[in-house]
Amino acid sequence: MSELSRRGFIHISAASGAAAALAACAPAAAPAAPAAPASSGPSAQVPAWQKEWDDLAAAAKKEGTLVIVSPVGSGYRKALDSFRQAFPGVEVEQTQLVATQFAPKVLAESKAVVNAYDVIVTSHATAGLSLYTNGLMDPVREAIIRSDLKDDKTWRGGFEAGFPDKDKKWAYAAFSILSDYLWINTDLVAPDEIKTVDDLLTGKWKGKIISGDPKSNGYGSTPGTALRLAYGDDIIKRLWKDQEIVLTVDSRLLTESLVRGRYPISIGMDPSILSTFQQEGLGKNVRPVRVPNMQSVSASQDVLYIFKTKPHPNADKLFLNWYLTQEGQKVWAEAGVNNSRRVDVEPLSPDRAPQPGVKYFSSETAEGIAGLAETY
Repeated sequence: MSELSRRGFIHISAASGAAAALAACAPAAAPAAPAAPASSGPSAQVPAWQKEWDDLAAAAKKEGTLVIVSPVGSGYRKALDSFRQAFPGVEVEQTQLVATQFAPKVLAESKAVVNAYDVIVTSHATAGLSLYTNGLMDPVREAIIRSDLKDDKTWRGGFEAGFPDKDKKWAYAAFSILSDYLWINTDLVAPDEIKTVDDLLTGKWKGKIISGDPKSNGYGSTPGTALRLAYGDDIIKRLWKDQEIVLTVDSRLLTESLVRGRYPISIGMDPSILSTFQQEGLGKNVRPVRVPNMQSVSASQDVLYIFKTKPHPNADKLFLNWYLTQEGQKVWAEAGVNNSRRVDVEPLSPDRAPQPGVKYFSSETAEGIAGLAETY
């Protein structure tokens, strides 16, 4: 098991972008924005952005290709098929990588001036933060050309709520979902056997839990930070170290280990990878356990960024705007088992929709942890 240190854990947690405070859930949905009127003749009103949109689609078709990095999962391939159908002539080259693998890869490639990608949809805390803070990304805000996408009435919580970065420009989070961090294999653990964090500390599950590494961004650091804020720094030693939790930074391994019963309990899980297993008839016995202080509200792994040096700048912008439309949000929500913030897209997982008026720990609304003494 990886060795945890108080100083090391706090340092990584701060870099991950996990918030140090509770973020209020978005308010109740506003009425859906009216659809742009269809053109029925020379005098019919059309949106002011329509010509720029049409010109952008034509320019993207001339480029002929979009190179995108998406999360892992068969659903994302299907979602990109919808983009291909919407814009014939724009082919899609897709790379699927988990966020913890992609960020080091692209940072290394940037030193060799390899400019291979146009767009990435990934986790803000795990990959996106390190990408734009190292100067690899262009602001997303400037590339949104359709005014209907910038209308507060289009989005639960309003348009501005979609920017997870402190500068409110580098990324757009079109989804909002309650993230579960404690999962069990019900063949090995009774559904009501774990009700609180204390139930994990009795010694019964010692050496039988697999977890995302809390020293690395993502599935370990976010629940680790949430627990530290709720229970104090000592919870890290009492849970991860004293219970001899097995650590990994591989989200597929984390998910597969629970699906196949290698471990009965997991801290951290990738729902899109679990969905892929379930489509193959596996993982039906895997479910989340909601205990106090081990849940957060986030955009999941579906936060969009655009690269600064990109081979297809028009296809890049076209995809961004399409991704935020009703059509794009529907198919991407299905791909990631996620809940769109668009008011005209019904939550795909209503049980994981943040509730109005409830405060949740947020892993993405701030970019660092302030006021925590380094006493490990």
